[in-house]
Amino acid sequence: MKKNSRYQNTNKDKQSYPKKAKGRGRRKKDDSKLVNFTTLNQVAGGPKPYSFHSRIPVPEAKLVREPFEKCAYCGQMIESIASSFVTPDGGHAHFDCVLEKIKEANPVLENQTISYIGKGEFALCQKDEEGKWTIVRRIPYESGENYAKMKSFVEENKV
Repeated sequence: MKKNSRYQNTNKDKQSYPKKAKGRGRRKKDDSKLVNFTTLNQVAGGPKPYSFHSRIPVPEAKLVREPFEKCAYCGQMIESIASSFVTPDGGHAHFDCVLEKIKEANPVLENQTISYIGKGEFALCQKDEEGKWTIVRRIPYESGENYAKMKSFVEENKV
């Protein structure tokens, strides 16, 4: 019977086992050197980030000079004209006041809500069994002309 040479014993009293290969088995206790990525791009093998300093001057941000108009619906001052609406009669109104007016005019069911969808339009949205929202009906509040006037009004009042 021939024994495997790996397990052959030079000393017959003791049985010897092969030594573990280097680099296999448990990691060293100091794992901080193994993972030192700062971005996902580096994990994917991309280049390390470098500090970039542009020579293009950055203009200062302009602030809106508030005209402090009164709301056409509640009569209180509008603190942020950029988040207000132009009413059909030409006045200004708070976002929340406009939303309440639209909710009064359009009854909402249990699984429905009214949301602002942009450019002066609201929408009646409905949630289905899967939890997805769909638009049932669009509700225009500001015309495209009034929306453009309001946008230019805000731009004109920037300092």
